[in-house]
Amino acid sequence: MTAAGQPSRNETDFNGILLAPAPWQLKARMWHFLVSPLKANAINGKSNAVFPAGWAAPFQAEPLAEGQFVTGHPGVVMLVQYTDTPVGPYDELIYIAGKFSMHKEPDSNETKTAETGFRITRIYVSTKESAANGRRNWNIAKELAEFKYTRHSDGSWDLAVFPTSPLETPAEVRRPNIPFFHISIHPIPILGSLCIPFNFNILGSYFRLLDPPIPNGPPGSSPALVKSNTNSDGSIKEPKWASLVPGIKGKMRLVTYKPKVDVGLDLEGEVDGGKKKAHLAIADGVNFPAVVPWKLGAYLEGVDMHFDAPEWL
Repeated sequence: MTAAGQPSRNETDFNGILLAPAPWQLKARMWHFLVSPLKANAINGKSNAVFPAGWAAPFQAEPLAEGQFVTGHPGVVMLVQYTDTPVGPYDELIYIAGKFSMHKEPDSNETKTAETGFRITRIYVSTKESAANGRRNWNIAKELAEFKYTRHSDGSWDLAVFPTSPLETPAEVRRPNIPFFHISIHPIPILGSLCIPFNFNILGSYFRLLDPPIPNGPPGSSPALVKSNTNSDGSIKEPKWASLVPGIKGKMRLVTYKPKVDVGLDLEGEVDGGKKKAHLAIADGVNFPAVVPWKLGAYLEGVDMHFDAPEWL
């Protein structure tokens, strides 16, 4: 350990993966699209979200559904290309299903209080170092995938995410050479030329992340998919929820997108030249939800991010 209590640059965990505890300072570019709020059913006085297919990996869906779903808050689809982090450059794809609450048990003279926050329910990263440290540092349910980002001369981007091997999905739906998420991003004429300074601090604690403890990956998965309450030496500590308000600032431009994942023929679609049109979505609905984000999104460049150590609840 260094004098500041941080691991040395080459210190690793029990799986041989680089250790990088919070806080993290990061630099990146990102794409950000809002999704309409999920519907919810009231069962026994509890609000239960109606999740889209692929909203979470099966092995961690149960803990990620814990707590009370808070209706009326939008979801988010984000793509991030990190250029500078404590574990090196990596790429990331995120689905935030919405906002949830959990209750802290009160101390002797306190009333019961509710903690609320957005929850990341599906997230892929391109390196095992990001996956293992994200799961331990903040209960973020990271999985591994392969990314291909292409920037074109007209300012558009092609963003595709592919499954790694092995993949937890059934063999009949595995398509390792075909992206499970694929969109093209396009600048908006005139309006998209405006570069707007943006700082998440203006949202205050609204964009708090609140994530429950998560389990190990399934048999055969990467050792980076550690249980979130696993210490760096492999021992287990008390599982707790993680609450965090990330700091994000940069310069924002407005963009739009086109979906590029073929999810099969639309049987109710129009006939064009004797052939039914293929139904395109942003994702396959298995490895990532095939939600329909709002067409107006944000491209942030020159992004500075700060992830502190969370408050453990």
